Amino acid sequence: MNNDYMNDEMEIDLIELLKDIIKNIKFVITITLVCGVVVFGVSQFILPKSYTSSTDITIVPTGTSLDYTSYLTGSKVLDKVSNAVGVEISGLVESIEVTRDSNNTYNYNIKATTNDPKLSYRIVKNVVNEFKKSMISELNLSSVTTMNEPQINTIPVSPNVKKNTLIGTFIGLVISVGIVVLRFLFDKHLRNVEEAEMFLGVDVLAEIPMEK
Repeated sequence: MNNDYMNDEMEIDLIELLKDIIKNIKFVITITLVCGVVVFGVSQFILPKSYTSSTDITIVPTGTSLDYTSYLTGSKVLDKVSNAVGVEISGLVESIEVTRDSNNTYNYNIKATTNDPKLSYRIVKNVVNEFKKSMISELNLSSVTTMNEPQINTIPVSPNVKKNTLIGTFIGLVISVGIVVLRFLFDKHLRNVEEAEMFLGVDVLAEIPMEK
């Protein structure tokens, strides 16, 4: 065996590799589409969906302004919300997110995320109502105003079907091309006259055609 051929084997012939990928383009397209369709199906029909409802409120104190985030998600409020919506307090804590506006510290965004759009709406609505009933006098607040009412949003926030499908399609493309490349690298067949001459170290005198 010609040692020069062994050295040349270490260098990938990019043109031949590209030809091999084009030759197997149907395989590449098939695997890419299959992965995209599978991920779409899983995201659309199997993965659990999450729905969000939110509202913005303004809390105005009679004295010094405080951070009321912990009060909005405190036990006094959530105990009554739990009874109203039929969800354990631990579940409410996981589903509720309260954010204080950094530009206007009187404003708060209350968001709930669950697997039921109506439940998310009810949680947000009840948190605001119970906070108004229970905490205005206790915290000596001047007013609690709802800036925008929560809505029942039937469009899920997760999973992101489009994003997941694009990722699945890309993964399918990478896998299929990777398989073609690996088969090319580990293929020990002599593909043409030049490779035969390099491998044997002698000139090829004649070729036998595959077909008459």
